[in-house]
Amino acid sequence: MKNQSLTCDSPVFNQSMMSADSALDFLLGSALAPVKTKVVGLDDALGRVLSEDINSSINVPGFDNSAMDGYTIALGAQHLEKVGLSFAIVDRIPAGSTGNELHEGSAARIFTGAPVPKGANTVIMQEECQLSEDGTQITINRTIKLNENIRPTGNDIVEGGIILNKGRQLQPQDISLAASVGVGELRVFSKIKVGVFFTGDELVEPGNPLTAGKIYNSNRYALVALLKQVGCEVINLGNIEDKLQSTIDALSSLSGQCDLIMTTGGVSVGEEDHVKGAVESLGELNLWKIRMKPGKPLAFGKVGNTAFIGLPGNPVSSFVTFGVFALPFIKKMQGNSQHQINAIKVQANFDCKRARPRREYARVRLDYSTGSAQANLFPKQGSDVMSSIVWADGIIEIPEDRTFTAGELLNYYPLSELTR
Repeated sequence: MKNQSLTCDSPVFNQSMMSADSALDFLLGSALAPVKTKVVGLDDALGRVLSEDINSSINVPGFDNSAMDGYTIALGAQHLEKVGLSFAIVDRIPAGSTGNELHEGSAARIFTGAPVPKGANTVIMQEECQLSEDGTQITINRTIKLNENIRPTGNDIVEGGIILNKGRQLQPQDISLAASVGVGELRVFSKIKVGVFFTGDELVEPGNPLTAGKIYNSNRYALVALLKQVGCEVINLGNIEDKLQSTIDALSSLSGQCDLIMTTGGVSVGEEDHVKGAVESLGELNLWKIRMKPGKPLAFGKVGNTAFIGLPGNPVSSFVTFGVFALPFIKKMQGNSQHQINAIKVQANFDCKRARPRREYARVRLDYSTGSAQANLFPKQGSDVMSSIVWADGIIEIPEDRTFTAGELLNYYPLSELTR
């Protein structure tokens, strides 16, 4: 894609706006650590967060075993550094069985994973062994070393050692590791409950016809899907009547059964925006203007003792602020030790000719056609252009108060980091 140039915001901005970094720090500092836990079986553990360290009660492997199909030999000092030695085959040891003790100068047929018998001290792969016609001995036409192809006891895991740490979000490989040491159940943090509802007389549910002045309620389905994808239990009140008392009733209902309440839009000071007043009547609310684009408005507060986050109403703004702010907050509430989003450095395939007062999170797609990854901008970067999120594979962070030319290394966040 040909180099592009990014247009700039007006230089006239209220300097009292909060930086994105300060807003995130405040949110993370306000996130309460989880307390409730439960025990789940391995089949139900995927995506859950460990509430305690997991130690192994055994060594893995629990015995010296063969890393190859071949022959295990009891070598003596006289056998080392010699070529063309022959050994009598006196045993056969498949995986799952235990062989007899080998005496010096003897060998046993052995298979991958089978225990190395007492007396044996090396394993030679079968391709390097010449079997006699009667099958009673092998000859090896190279020098032999001690402990070849033997996996020693505890080579993978040592008894008593920590195999999985508290705060780890469990992946398939973690569950496999737990199973390999005989752990059948895991204690995890309970899922956090997030309550959502949506206001706005202009909103129409998908599947119904639009009338003049109406729009489809896409934010509802985006937010619920994002919350479910990150392992939350969602209590969804759906669309409620756009009135103050209805909003108060919804908040009151959710505060008694949720760890977090989230909404999109409706927290400005307009006469038809009742969320702000309803939250303030039941608790406290901070309305922030953040030096970022898209997603300048963000609300955080409490309804009773329940945390509240109000995302912007524009669909792209809502999506981006969820990934940048709400997701790390939620992950910390879940007990996830890896709650910060991780960036990688990629080259920008566009110019920024004029410094902007707000940090921008632009929708991009990586291009590998020249070898190293270069980030191409979606042509339309408006906060209403949800197709930019579908087209993009990530978001690039364009720093405030800086200019640069194509080739500049910038922070890139894969969408997988912002949505999981």
